[in-house]
Amino acid sequence: MAEKSNPHGATEMLEDLSSGFERMAAWIAAHPVLVSAVLGCVLATGGAWELLRSRAERRESAASNAFDETQTAYLAAMGAEPGAIDVPELANPDAAKRIREEYVEKYRGVAEAHPGTLPAALAWLQAADLLEAQGDSDASLESLQKALAEQPANPRLMGLVHQRIAQLYEDRGKLAEAAAEHERAGELAGFPLRTLALADAARCYAQAGQPDRARELLERIESEGKEGSPLPSELRSLLRELRASQAAGSASRPASGSPQGATPAAPD
Repeated sequence: MAEKSNPHGATEMLEDLSSGFERMAAWIAAHPVLVSAVLGCVLATGGAWELLRSRAERRESAASNAFDETQTAYLAAMGAEPGAIDVPELANPDAAKRIREEYVEKYRGVAEAHPGTLPAALAWLQAADLLEAQGDSDASLESLQKALAEQPANPRLMGLVHQRIAQLYEDRGKLAEAAAEHERAGELAGFPLRTLALADAARCYAQAGQPDRARELLERIESEGKEGSPLPSELRSLLRELRASQAAGSASRPASGSPQGATPAAPD
């Protein structure tokens, strides 16, 4: 089976995940004092803002080039054809293991050399992929958390990483933790797959023994859905089961003011 890899080159991923305006907005939010000083210089000289923007673009460009070079070299080392996006599985497992170990370090090097850029976050993601393929889920989780730290204001990237973390928790059987990560992805308004993330959260909450929370999320998805776009059949079935379970639980509880087992008084 082919090993998972990023489905696009870094340039396409950059275009999909974040615009230049979003990257600049994130930088401004992280450096308010410096931005205030720069704006003062802009009023005085009229050219400082353009210089700052140019520098930020050069940083992103250099990071993108470093990521692309590393990605291309990794694909070639694994025997992929030029232009391929899937990584073939080498016939020699030991050789594949050595290559993955080598490129975990190279992707980490890209991320550490270009902190705060989107390619740095993508490099941490790719390192997490390779570590997961090696069976090191703890190191993979750490790498995913570093990817989150690189681009905390990018909802598309954050949603993807939260989903990946949730999958790691699911693989470990930690369903409550997985549900929480899926829900974090679903709460990001700018994440295109937020509805699916909320559905995954509901599924995990149900499996983790939290049916009320699962039902609430499914009812939320149902109410937010557009006309003509009902819940998928498996989610409708789950919601029916959760509602039936809730109704059965309510029916089994004694009415308020009537203690269970009490015998009504006989009429005079």
